[in-house]
Amino acid sequence: MAERNSGMLAHGEWLDALRDLSLCCAVSACDETQDRVREINALLLVAPARSLIDGLRPIGATRIEALINAGACETAIMTMLEAGAGFLLSRGSDGQSLATVALPGSAHEASGAGASPTLALVGAMADALASTASGERMAARQRGLGRGHALH
Repeated sequence: MAERNSGMLAHGEWLDALRDLSLCCAVSACDETQDRVREINALLLVAPARSLIDGLRPIGATRIEALINAGACETAIMTMLEAGAGFLLSRGSDGQSLATVALPGSAHEASGAGASPTLALVGAMADALASTASGERMAARQRGLGRGHALH
């Protein structure tokens, strides 16, 4: 199991980084795949709370570099997906890849596109994390609003 980074990001910064990564994957060239794999792993390591990455797990720095150096970026991404996470991967005739990821406890699936299957999966994972974490944040706000506030 990878060690968590003590330099965790604030919730909002983490969400912004996930959204940026998802968008970046859609426009990245195949030769940028390694960087995107490192970025999603780094974001998993600095998640503000473990519950926000339910269904995914970060990989240790030595192992991720070994996988990347071996040309096994797909294996690295598949290793990050735990048993409770679902995914669907497809490629159109134009070569563009599409991925959908469903994380445990999430009401919605998230999708991503990319020049390679790995980029599409990274984009979908980042979008799924951002969507789930945003939903959890909204639910927490609604629970807080219900406490001590009369709505009549």
